Amino acid sequence: MKVCIVGAGAIGAFIGTKLALAGRADVCALARGATLAALRDHGWRLRAAESLTQVPARASNDAAELG
Repeated sequence: MKVCIVGAGAIGAFIGTKLALAGRADVCALARGATLAALRDHGWRLRAAESLTQVPARASNDAAELG
């Protein structure tokens, strides 16, 4: 299954990270500016209490690139 998160703010990033961690979907993000740069540099990230979870992310500002 392919999932594209459009708007990877707090809620979108939470959902994107959880879906990517589950490993059952190809998760990508349509983003721009600082959010796009952060996704490309660090991937999906979720900080909860004292732990940080990171998963590689595919992100672009062009929907055609994401498929």
